[in-house]
Amino acid sequence: MKNSSSLLSNPILLGVGGLVVGLLIGWFLLGWMLFPVQFTNADIWDLNSPAKEQYIIAIADAFAANQNATLAQERLRGLTAQEISASLTAEFAKRNTKDDANGAKRISSFAQALGMPLPSSPAQPGATPAPPKSTGGASNDWGIILIALAGVLLLAAAVLFLYMRIRNRQNAAEPKSAASASVVSPSELTDQPGQAPALAVAPVTAAAPAASRPATSSLAKSLGTFAATYKFGEDNYDTSFTLETNRGDFLGETGMGSSETVGEGKPDKVTAFDIWLFDKTDVRTVTQILMSDAAYNNQATRQRLATKGELVLAEKGKTVRLETATLVVDCEIVDLVYASTPGLPPNSHFQKLIVEMVPSQK
Repeated sequence: MKNSSSLLSNPILLGVGGLVVGLLIGWFLLGWMLFPVQFTNADIWDLNSPAKEQYIIAIADAFAANQNATLAQERLRGLTAQEISASLTAEFAKRNTKDDANGAKRISSFAQALGMPLPSSPAQPGATPAPPKSTGGASNDWGIILIALAGVLLLAAAVLFLYMRIRNRQNAAEPKSAASASVVSPSELTDQPGQAPALAVAPVTAAAPAASRPATSSLAKSLGTFAATYKFGEDNYDTSFTLETNRGDFLGETGMGSSETVGEGKPDKVTAFDIWLFDKTDVRTVTQILMSDAAYNNQATRQRLATKGELVLAEKGKTVRLETATLVVDCEIVDLVYASTPGLPPNSHFQKLIVEMVPSQK
């Protein structure tokens, strides 16, 4: 149905289709059946065989009166030698049968003048053959019909070509998943404090080693690969990714945001991040807290963040899994750099944190 509606809305296909239908109706139905074409002022080669024979005999009788061979040959232009010889032979035999000796003699004289002696009238010595010029075989009705059919077939082939080309374009324009977003290497992001990166969040194309990522079900359907990238200086950091099927059906969202800061002043000094997964078919949002080394070992901070979700010590190469009723997100910390700020404990807040997130549908 989708292809049919697209064809009906395409003006080019409608125009070509209308042309083909118009040719079939106008050319064959009207032109050949209801209102056949009648020819007037036709050329000699367009006549049927009886009419050609009468024409040749008339020229032969006229030659008996004026003896102008050049004029006779000019009038016979377009007829073949076989047609002229056959017509004269038949007329000669017919007149002999009717005892029309004078008429038969006129036919024989004309044949000799053309260099086409009849069987019962041998050629006179010294006669020079002068066959009339011919333009070749004449067209017939079947030839016209074949040409018309060939034209219709060519038009049908053109319509088929246009249809296939439009269908291929439609297939190539199918919606793509969010995994086709632009890719920015983490090395291209600036490390200068207070300066935001050119693109804070981008999918990561390089796949992590299989051993470092939790195994997913063989029946799981991948929804792409994303990277949540934090750089020191991005205050109130929060990023999210929409999870959709290849057809664009909304499934849920996943992302990462700053959860806890330390110290005072700007920029924010993030000591913990929450990574989360929302499933539209589930009533809850699954959350885990990625904590710096100093925050994870601080009892007061742990108690305060425990109410938000499962606590995880952030370490480079560590993997965690978020799972709901129909969705799974495997997360890996692919890069982690701590910042150093006077007055704060070592490894208390992040300079850089990149988490690769690989969602899939159960």
